[in-house]
Amino acid sequence: MRWLLSLLFTFFSLLMLANNLAVTNASVEGKMVRFDISWDNSWNLTDEGGNRDAVWLFLKGRTSSGIWEHINLASEDAVHYAGEDLAIEPVTDGKGVFVMLNAGVFGNVSPTQISISATPDLNEYNQIRIFAIEMVYIPKGPFYLGDGASISSLVNTNGEPVLVSSEEALDPLGIYIHNPNTEFTPTQLAAALPYDFPKGFDSFYVMKYEISQLQYADFLNTLTYNQQKNRTSLPPSDAKGTFAMVNPYAPDSLYRNGIAIFKSGKEGSHPAVYGVNYNANSTYNDDEDGVHRAANFLNWADLSAYLDWAALRPITEMEYEKICRGANILPVEGELAWGTSLAVNANTVMNDGTIFETVTEKPTENSGLANFGNVVAIDGWGLRGVLRTGFAATTSTSRIDAGAAYYGVMEMSGNVWEQTIMIGAGGELFTGLLGDGSIDENGNANQQGWCNPNTALGVLIKGGAWGSAISDVGSWRDLAVSDRFYSHLKPSTRRNTLGGRGGR
Repeated sequence: MRWLLSLLFTFFSLLMLANNLAVTNASVEGKMVRFDISWDNSWNLTDEGGNRDAVWLFLKGRTSSGIWEHINLASEDAVHYAGEDLAIEPVTDGKGVFVMLNAGVFGNVSPTQISISATPDLNEYNQIRIFAIEMVYIPKGPFYLGDGASISSLVNTNGEPVLVSSEEALDPLGIYIHNPNTEFTPTQLAAALPYDFPKGFDSFYVMKYEISQLQYADFLNTLTYNQQKNRTSLPPSDAKGTFAMVNPYAPDSLYRNGIAIFKSGKEGSHPAVYGVNYNANSTYNDDEDGVHRAANFLNWADLSAYLDWAALRPITEMEYEKICRGANILPVEGELAWGTSLAVNANTVMNDGTIFETVTEKPTENSGLANFGNVVAIDGWGLRGVLRTGFAATTSTSRIDAGAAYYGVMEMSGNVWEQTIMIGAGGELFTGLLGDGSIDENGNANQQGWCNPNTALGVLIKGGAWGSAISDVGSWRDLAVSDRFYSHLKPSTRRNTLGGRGGR
């Protein structure tokens, strides 16, 4: 092996301004890779009936032909080693490992050496990259689906929220669409919801934050030219400095997306190299480039490809509501991700583009802070674009102040739309199949049942975005947890408000 590149990620959390997730000091010996990992504000309260955070770690290796491939890791506990306070949780498919604090421990994780064992000899690769994504564990348990008030909210035969009490096959004939809005006909539910469809009752992991622009650029940098061509709006062969994800017919309309070409690619020769350069200076991924802003302009093909590549999977609309609402908690009519129906519009940026990017607006009593409603001319148009993931969290914020979902997942209401698998239009065929770490030659997810990347049939956008509005309860409320107004609109094209995250 010639050299090893370890990637540093800085992310943000519910209770601290920065989680400072870092992977450093990496080395390789045979099948083993050793490195230091650290992050702030970690927790594992599972012994007390709570949940935990974790880091999803996976490796990519560059072969002698220049192709990047996913590196399988050992699925046995005994061959991985962690420090005294950390635990490593391998997965049966070997696509990565979860690293977490031991049960009952919480706080900052200082740099701690861990050793991860791969299946192949790592010296076979010319280059290795370590990828790390912050996740949140969602515990097993019953929850309520729908709030009985939002547009297309799901209700039972009595017009009330539906209690999901198992992962058993569900007969949607007992579930109805509450639709107080007469402007459209909502997409109908499936005739039957199979056992394999993830309903949110069982435990699972979900990304703590929406995919960031730096994460998406890192993804692009492991693809071939042809794959890059289909996962960006503008060709990889365009000039250095070209903003790659924006509308090709309006290249100056960035909506705060800074993903740009650092080195042009050439078809049949070599792929492009991407970075984030929102301030359009000579330095990419610098302190003012907004590298941790949510990645917008992601259509379903883009999102599903990223999740397949990262060995994650899409989440379902039922899991989305569990993440936001928590277990055994009765819904509030028109509630947003933080459990109330009220929100404060975040639209005046401060520390723009930096790892401390936030807004000057402050949350008020029972009103979470969210990036939404920034398209109204009478209000000066507002921010009109995405913010840093976790922008509302500080050292002292509560769940409502930070605009966080029940288990500590950020921006489930606002910033960018979440793309979920719905219980209709073919989405019911999704079985929860995990990504295998690779995508097809055209850059598309290759997993069965993940909804067609070209049509996005079976995909439902949830949670609203920076351009969404919030009207009275029972009316237009894109950010509402149970709102399904756009069940008829499929995210097959790139929009400046589309992004997302995945689970496992």
